[in-house]
Amino acid sequence: MTCLGCQRCETDPMVTLIDGRKVCSYCPDWRLECEARQVAAMPTLEQRRAYMVEVQKRRGQAAYLELARIVSVVWKQP
Repeated sequence: MTCLGCQRCETDPMVTLIDGRKVCSYCPDWRLECEARQVAAMPTLEQRRAYMVEVQKRRGQAAYLELARIVSVVWKQP
């Protein structure tokens, strides 16, 4: 994903994504990364799997795969 150019960068706080891009805190990429961090922080594999199954059911395969990709990136960070 890329920043959608919402023009909030001029008024909202800026954040740095795990890939180094700077976006506003309103950006969908920031929301996705926050969600991925939440999933990665879940204490058990069963909880992570259950959450991801719900994402797939409610948002579809593409959203599931994108979240899984970002969770993987977050998981690999030190």
